[in-house]
Amino acid sequence: MTADSELFSRIVSGDRDAFGLLYDRYAPILFSFCVRILRDGRDAEDVLQEVFVQVWRDARRFDPDRASLKTWLFTIARSRSLDRYRSRRSQDQMLASEPADVLDAGSGEDVAQASLLKQYVARCLSKLSENERKVLTLAYYDGYTQEEIAALLKEPLGTVKSRARSGLARLQAFVLGEKSDG
Repeated sequence: MTADSELFSRIVSGDRDAFGLLYDRYAPILFSFCVRILRDGRDAEDVLQEVFVQVWRDARRFDPDRASLKTWLFTIARSRSLDRYRSRRSQDQMLASEPADVLDAGSGEDVAQASLLKQYVARCLSKLSENERKVLTLAYYDGYTQEEIAALLKEPLGTVKSRARSGLARLQAFVLGEKSDG
């Protein structure tokens, strides 16, 4: 069996066969790991694919002095799985918090209520910086993960995460401030 370090140095050189061997070696255990976090096989398959795409793309960035290859793979899988889990949970909570009749917009009163809610959300979002608003809109309206947003905006992942965190904190402050005023 080829050592991980030798396999990985071949991957850095662009060896697709070595990449296939690495995939065969780690995909089953990483898939199980992702399923434990996500509790969904299809999401775990998607995350697993994202992990190996990132490994191929970022192979040159891996520093064996900082962590073992196995640790690096599990760190990527954990991060992507948690991002997917949080994104899915946030979307589920948003949908569950809306009354079904508002979403269906059946009666005139429901349409008016949905319109007011839409205006309220737009007003709150308008208080954010353009960068925060863009990140939150892509995440919550369009359903992108933070990694996908970083790629779309050509920004570092840490920047996207910071903007999401600060935007959500500011939104929470606006909402709580309005509730205490009213």
